[in-house]
Amino acid sequence: MATPQVKDLVLRSPAGSSEVVTFSWPLQVGSGQDKHDNGIDIIDTIKFVCEELPSISSAFEEINLNHIDTACYKTMTNLVDRFNKAVDSIVALEKGTSLPAERLNKFAHPSLLRHILQLVYNAAVLDPDKLNNYEPFSPEVYGETSYELVQQMIKHVNVTNDDTFIDLGSGVGQVVLQMAGSFPLKACVGIEKADTPARYAERMDMYFRQFMAWFGKRYCDYKLTKGDFLVDEHREKITSSSLVFVNNFAFGPNVDHQLKERFADLRDGARIVSSKSFCPLNFRITDRNLSDIGTIMHVSEIPPLKGSVSWTCKPVSYYLHTIDRTILERYFQRLKTQKGAENDHVGSTRTTRDRAKREANNHALNNHHHH
Repeated sequence: MATPQVKDLVLRSPAGSSEVVTFSWPLQVGSGQDKHDNGIDIIDTIKFVCEELPSISSAFEEINLNHIDTACYKTMTNLVDRFNKAVDSIVALEKGTSLPAERLNKFAHPSLLRHILQLVYNAAVLDPDKLNNYEPFSPEVYGETSYELVQQMIKHVNVTNDDTFIDLGSGVGQVVLQMAGSFPLKACVGIEKADTPARYAERMDMYFRQFMAWFGKRYCDYKLTKGDFLVDEHREKITSSSLVFVNNFAFGPNVDHQLKERFADLRDGARIVSSKSFCPLNFRITDRNLSDIGTIMHVSEIPPLKGSVSWTCKPVSYYLHTIDRTILERYFQRLKTQKGAENDHVGSTRTTRDRAKREANNHALNNHHHH
């Protein structure tokens, strides 16, 4: 039997970019958890472009996009040809006008960005099972954070354009890309040590830039780095960030301890979002835990989302820590006030415990002298 010819389906860019989106025929068909259906990808992509450009949707008026036989080559080539003609005519019409500038280089709305990141992931991560080959719950474990969870984090922590974002243990980079595609952040960085995800992250990076150019969407400057986020060269990147994301659910106490040392140098107001809290939710300062990181942060739980991380089956809670050194200052202020008050009423406010301690000491001294 002759091998099927590669008959690519090529979609041209509605943004007039030279980038093209290519699907090879026969299309990949969805089955299993991470297998993706390219036929659906093509149809969804056309639907999103029609939403963004109502003038294109007229080309599809007599076609029901929900009932297309994605397994039929003739049907799919006709659909793609129709799309490309509509796209080409719009790009040609807009050439030399102010329309492209008004229309392009805006941030994608969340549902489109989600679609783009799914396309990027499907193109970049050829064998998702490889990502689960790490020993479960070793520090190398790969927890994939879902799109909705990051959306929820964005709302909950009130991300602004002045934020500098860092993802420690960034996997294939999807959280960094989602943040970069959502806000004009001052900085957006991910650091990943494990070889497999870091290799996929390079592909994610390449495809993200291609798809964003194809759709004509804006994103902020970002960088996905392979390396160990605990080495000194990355220390300043962490301490200068205003928003730190760390999926530390599977990190051991040693890594958490080293992270706390770095978090102690964050600026007031910096936020850390993690999958395991860095101090107890009910932390109270006492004279015995003054060196603990809990003395300079507020901690709260972000309400859990169902089905949020792919490698554990129960919903994962995330924790928000906000650096606030006034907690410690207020504690010392209270001590000072109490001390002052005690000195004012010497004798009268001395506690029974103090008196008992003094009496015991005197007693011991007296006994000592009698020997």
